[in-house]
Amino acid sequence: MTPRLPLLLIAAGFVIWASAFTLLYAGLSLGCVAGWQSELIAGVTLLRAVLLAIWFAHLAALGTLLIYCVRLGRRSADRTFGFLRRAAIGSTMAAIAATVWTGAVIPAATPCL
Repeated sequence: MTPRLPLLLIAAGFVIWASAFTLLYAGLSLGCVAGWQSELIAGVTLLRAVLLAIWFAHLAALGTLLIYCVRLGRRSADRTFGFLRRAAIGSTMAAIAATVWTGAVIPAATPCL
């Protein structure tokens, strides 16, 4: 295996985080303008449901990426590949923490003021 794949995977987690951050911000802005905070679905506002769906979808993508990185070429004898694989795992875990932190306020705060 070439070291290029884990090298790309090092950045992949934060690309997913950036997508989550952007879509959450856009969803919040669009939802506030469209009045989604006053529409209820099963006791939850439509805006909060959309934001939670965006957040959970990105967390699921990051979880899948982490599993992929962990399973990627475990038995490779190439030391460079092993280092890059471990760096990709660490970077993905940091991206998961950043995504959790970014969306943690969704269930608690009032979306639109």
